[in-house]
Amino acid sequence: MKLPSALLLLSLGSLAGVSANDWPSWRGPHGDGKLPDATAYPAKWSATERIAWRVDLPDRGNSSPVVSGDRVFLTQAEEEGKKRSLICFDAKDGKQLWKETIGYGKAEETHKTNPHCPASPVTDGTIVIAWHGNAGLHAYDFEGKKLWSADLGSDYAHIWGPHAASPVLWGDAVLVHAGPGPVARLFAIHQGTGKEIWRHELDAFESTDAKQFKGSWATPLVIDNGGRTELLLGLPGFLTSFDPKTGKELWRVAGLGDLCYTNVMTGDGRALYLCGYGGPGIGVKLPSAGETGDLTSSHRLWADPPKGQNQNPQRIGSGQILGEHLYLLNEPGVMQCSEVATGRILWRERLGANSWSSMNLIGKILYVNDTRGTTYLIEPDPTALKLIAKNDVDANQHTNASLAFAGGRIYLRTDASLYAIE
Repeated sequence: MKLPSALLLLSLGSLAGVSANDWPSWRGPHGDGKLPDATAYPAKWSATERIAWRVDLPDRGNSSPVVSGDRVFLTQAEEEGKKRSLICFDAKDGKQLWKETIGYGKAEETHKTNPHCPASPVTDGTIVIAWHGNAGLHAYDFEGKKLWSADLGSDYAHIWGPHAASPVLWGDAVLVHAGPGPVARLFAIHQGTGKEIWRHELDAFESTDAKQFKGSWATPLVIDNGGRTELLLGLPGFLTSFDPKTGKELWRVAGLGDLCYTNVMTGDGRALYLCGYGGPGIGVKLPSAGETGDLTSSHRLWADPPKGQNQNPQRIGSGQILGEHLYLLNEPGVMQCSEVATGRILWRERLGANSWSSMNLIGKILYVNDTRGTTYLIEPDPTALKLIAKNDVDANQHTNASLAFAGGRIYLRTDASLYAIE
């Protein structure tokens, strides 16, 4: 682990320049996909109704848009990753304002379902940062001027493609989960300069080679846990917590499988993690500020074994915890509700096509989309699926991205287009 000679002061709080109507990062202002009731968002739309604008994109992509003020930002790969770009659009009409491209001349393996540049950008309202993986971390001002670049290594490799974890802003730091594969790391990079604050080698969670079915593509979640700030991350084998000031591991709980895609989900002093590829899920009671180390025996509430009694499906998108219940749309397109305290599934029901989308709670309504670009609005209810609306866009669309919400508009990225829905 590398520490600076003088630890830079980091603080948790509101990001400078970010307004209540912004969606500045993956999964929104707090990284949890939640927005309060303050702004009304569309409940019904179609390919011909309530589309404020639509712009064509140059290639496929899995990243989601982020929004700050009158700017919409999106990462985009072209020519099989040889070009990796950050694109800025005008939120009013979708006009492309600028595009900054990093050339990457090496062939880099990925899966056909996971095009390069899968990580969403992040912004504090004055600068925007894009994680292009082996092609580096890059910061720009809102006019597209390069502020700095940071080389975090070019040795990341996985048969399904690395670099899907989106960067997270915390105080003066950009937190980056780099990997997975034979090399995996956590970084804190100074937001203003691009200088490294600390790095943590995730040696214990690496794979033996790039073809092993093992790794985490999860974006870190930063929470205030009873006065102790923690970075939560699902890694092969363990739900883990790190100190974002230093990168030091605080605690871990065993019970995860080898493949981790979703964010950690938290609520009411508990955390849940559900692995992919038929892997297990666990429920954890969050520890107090003084508790550290392996807390499996004392803090794990439940563990659901791989292909166990619940016959776990593939899980890629993150869900929403509301009180005592978790709502989740699995990759096969089956919506479910389960108990947070026990993991017991209360109901399951198919919505539509497969889905990689993470679920958002906007006011009191759940929004989630499937791979066809169809968005479902659901009233949370632990007794049954209560579908409010089903909204399509153009036919023959495909998307692995998630929705963004800002200023009363919904932003949807498909392989072909970026939509603003109002």
